[in-house]
Amino acid sequence: MSGFLRRIAITLQFIKVLFGKKHTHEKVTIRGNDEFIGSTIEALELLKEKAPEAHELVLKYIGEIVSVKPSGVFTDMLKLGPTFVFIGSSYSEGPAVEYAGALAHEAYHCELYMKAKRGNLESRVPRNAYAGERPERLCLQYQCDVLRKLGVDEDRIKEYESQLHTKWWEVPFERQDW
Repeated sequence: MSGFLRRIAITLQFIKVLFGKKHTHEKVTIRGNDEFIGSTIEALELLKEKAPEAHELVLKYIGEIVSVKPSGVFTDMLKLGPTFVFIGSSYSEGPAVEYAGALAHEAYHCELYMKAKRGNLESRVPRNAYAGERPERLCLQYQCDVLRKLGVDEDRIKEYESQLHTKWWEVPFERQDW
């Protein structure tokens, strides 16, 4: 599928989910089917119980969690308030602890964006403040710290840490499938 058609497909999927089932848990609106809503609540509750600072970060920056591929966060919308996070089935259908870690990772992108914004009130936040190799390294480090608090085995965490060499952030949006 061409990049243009893939973007249209993602947009249509997003529109369908926006008008579909939703549930509000604490301050976060969750949009998707019953399974997605359930797994999202489970991940949020895990963060609340075992990694409360990560849970607070999610609540501070994420207003909506939407069942759409590819996974990612809309940091540019933070100037309007809490933003959208898209979560693909590779996270929502996997272990709750790994989904919780992914939410913490996306929330940390927001934290990086807002830190850069606080120091740069008059102009746009440079993309390399919250996206690219250095920010991904920081977000992955934060995610792994949260996974440790959630009790994930150190061997699994090392698998996450070794993912930086894949440079997933360089994959064009229309080719991302996670």
